[in-house]
Amino acid sequence: MREFGNLKAIDDNYPKYVISMDPVPGEVEGYPGIIHMHIRDFLTASTL
Repeated sequence: MREFGNLKAIDDNYPKYVISMDPVPGEVEGYPGIIHMHIRDFLTASTL
């Protein structure tokens, strides 16, 4: 999960998203504040 590690190293208050084809929505354990979204959900979301 190298994508999550890179985002965890950024220390700010902005939301962070990982967009992928994997069907695992929501926060991933061990990486608070980083949201994992399926690309279809990301593209059809009205607001983030």
